[in-house]
Amino acid sequence: MSSSRQIREFPSTEELALSLSQLLVHESRGKSNFRLGLSGGSLVQLLSRELPKTAGLNTEGWKVAMCDERLVPFTDPESTYGEYLRQLVPRGVLSESQFITIDPSLSVDDAASDYTKKLQEIFPGNDLPAFDMLILGLGPDGHTASLFPGHPLLQVTDQIVAPIHDSPKPPPQRITLTLPVINAAKTVVFVATGESKAAVLKRILQEEESDPLPAARVSPVNGKLLWFLDEPAARDLTCPVEKHSVL
Repeated sequence: MSSSRQIREFPSTEELALSLSQLLVHESRGKSNFRLGLSGGSLVQLLSRELPKTAGLNTEGWKVAMCDERLVPFTDPESTYGEYLRQLVPRGVLSESQFITIDPSLSVDDAASDYTKKLQEIFPGNDLPAFDMLILGLGPDGHTASLFPGHPLLQVTDQIVAPIHDSPKPPPQRITLTLPVINAAKTVVFVATGESKAAVLKRILQEEESDPLPAARVSPVNGKLLWFLDEPAARDLTCPVEKHSVL
């Protein structure tokens, strides 16, 4: 599986966000087509604050998808794309046309099929989309995207996008990238902040489990895996961690 894993700890979320933005500049430099997958939650605010002031950023040619999405209208605060539309797009970094979005008017099954077709259009000729970079979040239960512990979707290997009808975290209807797509990415970055993530990070990064948590199953086949943590999230780790300060 993954040939490289790096764990980076930052003194503050501000420094984490700055370093993440600089990584996006580095990974996208020289690429006429840069394919990025984003998650929601606190990541929206971090990127919306830091990306617009990051030196060297050129988003021309970017296409941005959601790693998962809730089946709600874009006006709903639960909509991940809706939050980027409200917080990031007005900053002039990315335009609405650069985002690949679900159709929330469809049923969750049809929305997953429609989103699959949209992704196939930006990855022509690829059986499995290989994103240049995915930025994932982490739940205190170890879920990532909308892949939850013990859920049958963890075993899905024949779909790019899967519908979820019974999310244990509301809202119940969502679509999510599947593990094969996540593990096909060239770079995967987990962002985890706050002491509520400390215990689960210790399990994922230091303990071998017979039934690994969803986030522990992320291991890019031919790519690299980065963990961006702040000090409270990393407090229980005893494995090698790179200390970073960028301010």
